Amino acid sequence: MSFLSPGFFLFFPVVALVWFLLSGTARRLWLLCASWWFLLCAGPEHLLSLLAATAVTYLGARFLDRFEGGRRKAVLGILLAALFGTLFLFKYLAFALGLLERVLTAAGLAFSSPALDLLLPAGLSFYLFMAAGYLIDVYRRDRPAETSFLDLALFLSCFPYLISGPIGRAGSLLPQFRRPAPFRWESFRRGLLRFLWGAFKKLVIADRLGILVSTVYAAPASFGRLQVMAAAVAFSVQIYCDFSAYSDMALGCAEVMGFQLMENFRTPYFSRSIGEFWRRWHISLSSWFRDYLYIPLGGSRKGRRRKYLNILIVFAVSGLWHGAALSFVVWGLLNGLYQVVGGVTQKSRDRIRHSLGLADDAPLTAVLQMALTFLLSTVAWVFFKGGSFTHSLSIFRAMLTGPWLTRPFSAWGLDLPELVVATLAVVLLLAVDLYSVHRGSPRQKFFTLPRPVRWVLSLALLLTVLIFGVYGTGYDPQDFIYFKF
Repeated sequence: MSFLSPGFFLFFPVVALVWFLLSGTARRLWLLCASWWFLLCAGPEHLLSLLAATAVTYLGARFLDRFEGGRRKAVLGILLAALFGTLFLFKYLAFALGLLERVLTAAGLAFSSPALDLLLPAGLSFYLFMAAGYLIDVYRRDRPAETSFLDLALFLSCFPYLISGPIGRAGSLLPQFRRPAPFRWESFRRGLLRFLWGAFKKLVIADRLGILVSTVYAAPASFGRLQVMAAAVAFSVQIYCDFSAYSDMALGCAEVMGFQLMENFRTPYFSRSIGEFWRRWHISLSSWFRDYLYIPLGGSRKGRRRKYLNILIVFAVSGLWHGAALSFVVWGLLNGLYQVVGGVTQKSRDRIRHSLGLADDAPLTAVLQMALTFLLSTVAWVFFKGGSFTHSLSIFRAMLTGPWLTRPFSAWGLDLPELVVATLAVVLLLAVDLYSVHRGSPRQKFFTLPRPVRWVLSLALLLTVLIFGVYGTGYDPQDFIYFKF
């Protein structure tokens, strides 16, 4: 079930209403059953995977608490191997066998990898990371092992973040489930507005730009350089709008029901470096890798060389987390390499900038740094979207060779009116994000406006989504980019 499917608009009001009518254990049990039903709508096999992971996590944490020292570490290792082994089986086994076939073939040995068609359970990468983080917290004694299976299951299963995050932490979410806030009109209207803004970003911007990107990337050699470059820029906007839209809708649903999830995006394209970009993009995943991989590897505590190696390891793993393909690994390593090169050249770049009279806090410096960060991230996104390493290279080749323009607007998959709608919607998004950077929360400002103004703006946003959203033949309400991860 997707946030934008008709079934969800029946499901969510009923779940929220009963949630506020119940209390205590019954309330949490209702939300757990509703969350399991939410996943069951995708197929029983998806729910079975979640139940198995929940049982392993619950029993494993209780078992982990019985040991000390080396045995405790061994138990943690076994539990993490079980969780990540499951992820490897469903997500990476076919990729690993394919690589093995290529290596052995290159060595002159005959090997044919079997054709595997394993179904990737919905949300697997997300709830397994939540489970692993929880087990590591128990191992570190940052929190006790849960004695309530209901609470632990609800933590891993809660429907707003179950499919595509944000990746939650037990220390933040479990207290909110145990002591849920009563119904508040302020939270209700703020949550609905956030959900509507997410729907605008997804349906009006992301899905519309997705048509253009898919058309150009399917045959980049048949388009001119400027058109392929424009498609690359469009994908940078598309993936931001698509994924941040899902996060907005998840946080909006949670806010309606009275609990707070981790913010997942903070206007990342206004970052002045790639390092800052990754502190503001998919924050729940970036912070997970920081706390559970980067710091245990030594972080920045063991010298610059080890720090840079740790960064490359983390981003290579992050790339692999996103998809079982060489192009995703390259995308991750490229983002890590950006940060390594940035760290190595920091002093030289500072000297050049100061010699040009550009102060660190000057507006021109900030604009140039943001533009460069956007350019670097857009280059990396080509590997993310390309589907394969060789096809990604063909996209770059189309940017550097051939004519500048080859086809009219209509050949991009969007006609001129559609491009105008997309442009105006992106301008509105840019204005809202700029406001949030310089003035604070736009939602906070919105609710200080007179009531008639708020109603007019809300109705205008709703009508924009209904009139200019991408629907019709071929529309798939399940089609969020991060669903496949």
